[in-house]
Amino acid sequence: MDDTPDTAQTHATDAGQGAEPAATKRPGLRLPRLPMPAVRLPALKLPQLKLPAVKALRMGRPHWRRPHFGRPSLPDLILAVGAASLVLSIVYVLTGPARRSLDERTREATVLANAATLQLAAETFAAGNLGRYPADVLELLPYLPAGDAPLNPFTGDRTLFRGVAGDLTYRSATGGGYVIEAWGPGAGRPRRLGTLKSQASAVAH
Repeated sequence: MDDTPDTAQTHATDAGQGAEPAATKRPGLRLPRLPMPAVRLPALKLPQLKLPAVKALRMGRPHWRRPHFGRPSLPDLILAVGAASLVLSIVYVLTGPARRSLDERTREATVLANAATLQLAAETFAAGNLGRYPADVLELLPYLPAGDAPLNPFTGDRTLFRGVAGDLTYRSATGGGYVIEAWGPGAGRPRRLGTLKSQASAVAH
């Protein structure tokens, strides 16, 4: 047998192999477009919220309006003054006794302070006179503040050294000393507030 392939068969085979790719290329399948039904959702109605109207603020610093108060009328002023006067009157009446008591104690303390000042003048006098105290209170005036007798807190006048309310008395004591007494107001007659004595009279008694 002849092993040479048949030329016609070879060409047929080549033709068949060459035509196979043409047979494999098939046109794309196009499916028909089906119309989609339109779905309509029910419209949702949201409730409308009515917010209070807010005035727009100016840019930067907000503008605040100060409250405006009108002028008070004459009856209002009269009523206010009358109410204030009534309150002050009530306070004055209620605190009257306490104020008078406090004023009286203050004046009595002033009288005692004047007595201590007079005693200091007497001791200063004795220091410059070899321990001798004066027999007359007028000798002590130069040694007192301002060179004069202290003021009587009850009368506002100078102390007279007579033993009235708010006054002082000075007298010599046994042994060359002195006795200074301070007087305040009392029932019917002055009341002794305090007594100051020199060292010599204190030892002698």
